[in-house]
Amino acid sequence: MRVDFGGRQLKRVEEVYQQGGISFKDVDEAAAAKALAEVSVIEGRDNKRLAELELERALAALAVRTIRSPVTGVVTERLLASGEFAKQAPILKVAQLDPLRVEVFVHVAHLGKIAVGMLAEVLPEAPVNGVYQARVTVVDRVVDAASGTYGVRLELPNPDYRLSAGLKCKVRFGR
Repeated sequence: MRVDFGGRQLKRVEEVYQQGGISFKDVDEAAAAKALAEVSVIEGRDNKRLAELELERALAALAVRTIRSPVTGVVTERLLASGEFAKQAPILKVAQLDPLRVEVFVHVAHLGKIAVGMLAEVLPEAPVNGVYQARVTVVDRVVDAASGTYGVRLELPNPDYRLSAGLKCKVRFGR
């Protein structure tokens, strides 16, 4: 805007100068004002570019200092306080709530009857209650001789976080 005004002003001053109405000093001042306006525009563009670069630098510095969990979940334990140097040490414990992993111990009499991929019903204890479908993901091949049991892990979808982690439950395998 100032550049346009300076250009129009210089043109008018030059016309008046050619008619002999003003001195060359006035033409020189108008030309200098236009040149300063153009320099001001260039300086504004440079300042804008510098501000953009400073923003990029600040965002990169923030990204380096930002720690993201590989899973979506709930923080269950804070291992380091704000401002402590993390190195490669764990900072937080995060419980993943979707999917939930259900760990059960099954009597050895059922060995060979439960297989990976099999569906099962999970029945949480009160106050939650209800019946939820889960899929077997791991069947241990080692039996605990003392208790006569082996471990089975199931995966229970929990997209709306209706179920909390750590609930006691019973499991019914496919009939």
